[in-house]
Amino acid sequence: MSHRTAFRTACLAAVVLAGAAGLVACSSDDGADTRATGSVQIIGPEPEGGGGSVSAVGAGCTTRGATTKLAAHTLDVQLDEWKVTVPATAPAGVNRVLVKNFGSSAHGLVIVRAASADALPRKAGAIDVDALPADTVYRIEAFAKNTICEGTFDLPAGTYVAFCNDPAEGATPAHVAQGMIATFTLA
Repeated sequence: MSHRTAFRTACLAAVVLAGAAGLVACSSDDGADTRATGSVQIIGPEPEGGGGSVSAVGAGCTTRGATTKLAAHTLDVQLDEWKVTVPATAPAGVNRVLVKNFGSSAHGLVIVRAASADALPRKAGAIDVDALPADTVYRIEAFAKNTICEGTFDLPAGTYVAFCNDPAEGATPAHVAQGMIATFTLA
């Protein structure tokens, strides 16, 4: 091997190692804030005009309040105009929240630990999520119709309210005002 080839090989190896070291250095995120996790999958009919499935599959889901712990249970949630369907009771602990959007528009899911839906503060036709303690709010941001999105959340035992606060908080009418809200218990 010539000196020039050996030099190029050594330089390439240094670049690869430096890149790998940089990736390791960036892995200290604890998941407490916003995180793109999970995957998006197409369900139902193909979107109008075709396409959509390639860009949606594997695009990730944006969550807030998610954990990096392994899920012990799965909580299945369905969204549709204008309804949130969630089991009345489910196991507490680390849950993989699997949300299926059967609706004709984008929907998100907010899960809040609260005594009842009536106990939640309202503002301009929506639930004022910013007025709630941050450690009681778990979110999967709005995602496209005919898709599945998921997030993993550490949900202690108690009563929860699940709702869609879209369109953007404060906009009228919010989907929650149209009936997209449900209460459930984790034990």
